[in-house]
Amino acid sequence: MKPKERVDAAIRHIDTDRVPIDYFARAEVSQALVKLLRLPPGQRLDERLGCDIRGVGPSFKKPAADLAYADPTIRVDPGDIYRDIWGVGFKPNQTATGFYMDLSDYPLRGIQTMDEIESHPWPTADMWDYSTIADQARSVSDYWVWAHSRGIFEISWFIRGFDEFLEDMAVRPERANAVMDRVQAYLMDRTERILQAGDGLIDMMEYNDDVGGQYGLLMSPAMWRQFIKPRMARFIAMCREYGVRIRFHCCGGCRPIINDLIEIGVDVLNPVQTVADGMEPEGLKRDFGDRITFNGGIDTQQLLPYATEDEVRAETRRLIDILGRDGGYILAPAHNFQADVPLRNIVAVYETALGEKLV
Repeated sequence: MKPKERVDAAIRHIDTDRVPIDYFARAEVSQALVKLLRLPPGQRLDERLGCDIRGVGPSFKKPAADLAYADPTIRVDPGDIYRDIWGVGFKPNQTATGFYMDLSDYPLRGIQTMDEIESHPWPTADMWDYSTIADQARSVSDYWVWAHSRGIFEISWFIRGFDEFLEDMAVRPERANAVMDRVQAYLMDRTERILQAGDGLIDMMEYNDDVGGQYGLLMSPAMWRQFIKPRMARFIAMCREYGVRIRFHCCGGCRPIINDLIEIGVDVLNPVQTVADGMEPEGLKRDFGDRITFNGGIDTQQLLPYATEDEVRAETRRLIDILGRDGGYILAPAHNFQADVPLRNIVAVYETALGEKLV
């Protein structure tokens, strides 16, 4: 099967010649894998690993700093604070196991009035250049092509601060709604322009919004249904007009809302953090596996950093057998591969999925 056919079949819960494959990793991990696999100049790492999915997206029009979190850094303030397009501040953090950008400042933290929300310099979709998206998609037309959007909840609390934004949702809903509505207006405008520019060549739009933690949702299901679900449903409905599938990225435990996600049109759930509460693969497949596709699942917390290669192979095969039964599974890590994972363990995942040696 061609990669596009393979992913499409899996999402439609049809058995495939092999499990579809995806890949997410820190940049330093990818660089190390290129060396380990001795890739010749011009060969892509994701191609060598058998990945069936390719991403496309717009480019930022203005100059931006090399270091950023998720959106471009447009200003660097004294104290090494890197400001993104929302005004959110991050600081570089070199740890023993990798380099990260850590949250350090929330531009609307401590506000007292609605006018302060109104006067905040909100970004616009005009900041991006969409002109190359169709060409990007054509260049990878044999693959499952996806584009990306961040999510309303994460950006909103980055702007207000986690504690204050949850307080807004609980006791000051007018503030929470005002922030989320401005975030959503930008995300929907940018996403629609991506899909328009894609000219029917994009297969899937990802909506990325972490509402789960290690022990379950970061808010009550009722609060999620009140504030997040209707906005997410509008976003998905707009995307559906362009004939694309929907992937929802949510780290942590989100079992209490999976039926809701299916109801509003989510096709693929990523990254399936199987060691989080309620995310055991057997239960997920039993309760939801005929209505949604799982993308991820290879544990990056306990398995990959500490297991032997044989243990990694056995667990990879087990997940393929459970989640991939009758289709409905795209193999990938349960989060980006981190620098604390032995490279041979990563190779073991993909050798198991491909049924061939890579090293």
